[in-house]
Amino acid sequence: MKRHQRTFHLLLALCLFTGMNSVHSQESQEKALPGYLPGSGITPDEVDKIVEWGLQEFHSPGASVAIVKDGEILMAKGYGIADTDTGATVNKETLFQLASVSKTFTAAAFASLVDQKSLSWDKPAKDVLPNFEMYTPYSTDWVTGTDFLVHRAGFPGFFGDIFDHLGLSREDIRHRLRFVEPGYSFRDHPEYSNIGFFLAGEMVAQAGNDTFEEVLKREILSPLQMNVTGKAADLLDSDFSANFAAAHVYENGQYDVVPHNLSKVFVSAGGLASNAVELASYMQMLLNGGQFDEKSILSQEALDQMFEPVITSDISFSEFPPIDENSGYDYSPGWGVYHYNGLKVVEKGGALDGVRTIIVLVPQEKFGIVVLANRNLTALPEAIRAGILQQQFGNADEVDLQEEIFQKSKQIDDLLLGSNEAPEQDSTLSPEQIQAFIGSYNNDLFGEWRVAFDPEAPSSLILRSGPAAFEAEVVAVAKDKLSIRWPIVLGTWIDLDFTMPSKGKATAFTFDGYTFRRQGSSQ
Repeated sequence: MKRHQRTFHLLLALCLFTGMNSVHSQESQEKALPGYLPGSGITPDEVDKIVEWGLQEFHSPGASVAIVKDGEILMAKGYGIADTDTGATVNKETLFQLASVSKTFTAAAFASLVDQKSLSWDKPAKDVLPNFEMYTPYSTDWVTGTDFLVHRAGFPGFFGDIFDHLGLSREDIRHRLRFVEPGYSFRDHPEYSNIGFFLAGEMVAQAGNDTFEEVLKREILSPLQMNVTGKAADLLDSDFSANFAAAHVYENGQYDVVPHNLSKVFVSAGGLASNAVELASYMQMLLNGGQFDEKSILSQEALDQMFEPVITSDISFSEFPPIDENSGYDYSPGWGVYHYNGLKVVEKGGALDGVRTIIVLVPQEKFGIVVLANRNLTALPEAIRAGILQQQFGNADEVDLQEEIFQKSKQIDDLLLGSNEAPEQDSTLSPEQIQAFIGSYNNDLFGEWRVAFDPEAPSSLILRSGPAAFEAEVVAVAKDKLSIRWPIVLGTWIDLDFTMPSKGKATAFTFDGYTFRRQGSSQ
């Protein structure tokens, strides 16, 4: 089994996981929830205070919040600024990218088809997807939709998101994924995988005889009257774009609007957009036994299956209090599951460039929270949901969690925003040595990538990948090494090691453990 480079996300997880235990020992409460009184209950006015405080403390332009209490919609409301370039404000119908909160919709669509006997949780994927293969024959024979939905199919953690930018069709990607070498043994333990959710979405599409988006609309969105919710990329090209929250980064005391990082192919993993009003209806259905407007959207059996823990996970950098070593943390189909003061909580967070989201359900109390924020990396969604949970279900003697959340958030900011400087070009390289990198290279998994001179800066190199010619910045750091960075906010510099003969052109390079060979090379 090949050991993959665990770029960015897994390095981040290791750094944070080893460096955050000290936060638990801090006794000071520099950050405190306004009117903190755990267990006193929550009202719209109290939510307003928490959200407005959070926007200031966590330096976020805007947010949208929905609360369901006792199975009824308590509120759906927008706060702050949707776009700092235009000054547009957030209202309850402002659209936000959902990022990985989209995964809960994939699980719901899958569950709906299980209700209709078109799918089953334990049916092998090969019985649904034509010509389906995994890397190993055993996984090919036995991997199921549940395995994809709980991240235990064996894919390396956080691997393969680049496929959403290469311009490959869904059918082509589905074929190429047979070349993904496992990161660990099948069903051994969970590793977060957008590839898995892409494949779960493909199972939904195949069993539903349409695209994933259309099946989701037919089975879940339309019955819930979620008439705006859909593929983010399409909504940004529609009349609804005027009320779509911009993506922001916060650096040096100011906000900058950045391009939306759109999941155009991996829609079932992170490509949807919605608003507070429609997400309130979604939560209401999930908390009321699958019923909405006197219609049955999902069976209670399907909901029970979605919310039932399947596999235990380590607590990573992306989980914030009240998740801790005492709460437990498991994956159920589409969700994470933990416990707070004796209550089962199901939760899913999301992150994309300039966006943070979270959805939280306490099924036995018919209580739900959605928080959508338009700032990169911010822990605002976790801070708001922790404050609301504590006010509603907290014990009188428990500690306010805001200081711990703030400190953990600050460590993430410091690590990510301060550690990604561009490497220096090797100034000793001759024009011939630079020329030796130029060429087209191919890999069975990733397809054709091309190293070329940048037409806008002829002395510099660029990398164009896939049919979309997705461009990466390139720095020649040695005679046999290029460093590249993709044009996304959280992109990090990645080294490509080239096989370089003593004379002539490079014959191959490696990326994330995979070898790309020069087209026409004798190798």
